[in-house]
Amino acid sequence: MKFILGTKQEMTQVWRNEIAIPVTRVKVEPGAILQVKTQDRDGYDAVVVGFGNRRIKNIAKPQQGMMKGIGNFRYLKEFRYRLDIRPNEKPEFESLTRGASIDFETFAAGDMVKVQGESKGKGFQGTVKRHRFHGHNTTHGTKDQVRMPGSIGAGEPQHVFKGMRMAGRMGGQSTTVSNLEIIDILPEESTLLIKGALPGARNSVLVITGAGELKLKAPSEAKVEEVVEEVKAEEVKTEEAPKEEVKTEEKPAEEKKEEKKEEVKKEEEKSAAPKSEKMPEEKFADAYVDKFSHLDAAQKEKFSNPAIMEALSKLEDQYKVDLVPTLSKVAVGDLAIANVAEQLVTDLQLEAAKAAEIAKAMQEQIFNLIGSDTPETSTK
Repeated sequence: MKFILGTKQEMTQVWRNEIAIPVTRVKVEPGAILQVKTQDRDGYDAVVVGFGNRRIKNIAKPQQGMMKGIGNFRYLKEFRYRLDIRPNEKPEFESLTRGASIDFETFAAGDMVKVQGESKGKGFQGTVKRHRFHGHNTTHGTKDQVRMPGSIGAGEPQHVFKGMRMAGRMGGQSTTVSNLEIIDILPEESTLLIKGALPGARNSVLVITGAGELKLKAPSEAKVEEVVEEVKAEEVKTEEAPKEEVKTEEKPAEEKKEEKKEEVKKEEEKSAAPKSEKMPEEKFADAYVDKFSHLDAAQKEKFSNPAIMEALSKLEDQYKVDLVPTLSKVAVGDLAIANVAEQLVTDLQLEAAKAAEIAKAMQEQIFNLIGSDTPETSTK
């Protein structure tokens, strides 16, 4: 037994030897097998197939467990196997595995199939439309009784007999049409062309069954094909523009050497030139903006004169450390000159010997230039 799920599309016609054959287009999808039921465990042999897509939040928890690791499906359809009547289907049933998908090549042109779907709902209808009653003769005296149902039986039983054809709800029921022929298949569009009209509205779900072998794809093969299709779609969307090659003419070796010599000379001139600029207040104001701004002009001038700045730069280049924060603390009075070595160990994570060496160099080259009239320093 082979089967597949699809959605009904529009009707069209196909020409065969100058004969127009009416067909219905059915777009099929490779439904995945979610569960295999057996006689021993469930009391009957069947397979549950998932079809369509749905948001995970709109799926009940039991169904989420059934679909776990396979996908989120909108429709679930169960196909029963009557192995007691058709024992030849037992090998096929035993080969069914969870996660496998139905191959489109299961059906071919010329197969005879049976299509099941839900007919269009027509609401509450009368007997003429629902049961094709003839109606009354439109002669003299009929008036408004043309489409009336007429008598519903004798009055003695005092009830309406079961199965009486009367007005009521019409359509919206499961309908099956048998002995339909597949005229053609379109693998590129995953579409079957089935002869004749099929039950249901457009985009409604149809169940197509027939005699023959069911072809399946292993779970790994189905996933690989999906990945390949996604990659192909991305390649079509994103077309990379060809990169233009930029040709650069290489300079002779002599010109390169001359350019390097000129760069070295410029750097030496910059390092040898005396620095006459004043140190900006922002450099001291990293952590002590308010305190430094409240110092008087003479005190600011003392800590930002060119000699202090040049000495500080030399020490920073020599020891490869940032001494501005330490000097800022001394300038605003938060650090005593005697405690500079300890502060360097705390701030810069230096060894005690190296911190003492830097503190001594700062004493000789900076603090001696400042003089003894610095702001009051704390020994904390």
